[in-house]
Amino acid sequence: MWVKEKFYRLSLKKKFYLIFKILFIYFICTGISFSDFQKKLVDKLEATNTLSFDFRQKIAEKEEIGKCYIKYPLLMKCDYEDLKKKSVISNGRTVAIIKKKYKKIYYYPIKTTPLFTILKKKQILDLVKNNKPKKINSKLIEYELIGKKTNTIKIFFDKNSLEFKGWETNDAYSNKVVFLISSLKTNIIISSDFFKIPREEDL
Repeated sequence: MWVKEKFYRLSLKKKFYLIFKILFIYFICTGISFSDFQKKLVDKLEATNTLSFDFRQKIAEKEEIGKCYIKYPLLMKCDYEDLKKKSVISNGRTVAIIKKKYKKIYYYPIKTTPLFTILKKKQILDLVKNNKPKKINSKLIEYELIGKKTNTIKIFFDKNSLEFKGWETNDAYSNKVVFLISSLKTNIIISSDFFKIPREEDL
């Protein structure tokens, strides 16, 4: 009886040791895998200066599409395919929502909008360098940043190519805004004058 108990305790110790060894190897490999992925994503971001892409934006139940250009830091121009001939331009200080059909421009300080974070490459780099992804699925890698006034900004990257895929945030009326990117091109030459905000009388 005593021999059987001793044998059982030894078997149990071996099982625990084996499980511990497997878990240890798993965590080591996962750590190396994450570090490798993190470095590749950081390298890709650091090498990116301009972006050109098609987009699909959803605010509450309303969907809009169009084409966008970004030049880091803080420059963006998006033209919407809608009847109002809407454009959104950031010149680095001001975000202008332009409705050419009505010859109207609405101005907002960029620091009061989520674009102040989204268009600052350094901010995104710091997020990736100092945090693990909030979520990973078969297509996307998601990072999360808690901004001012607790406005959460989610940043998406393609799981395989590590390309920038868009973001999710809330607008001034607490509506969820999902902005998804497709047909991405990087490092095309774009003059900074391209992001100049027009005057209403010139619309």
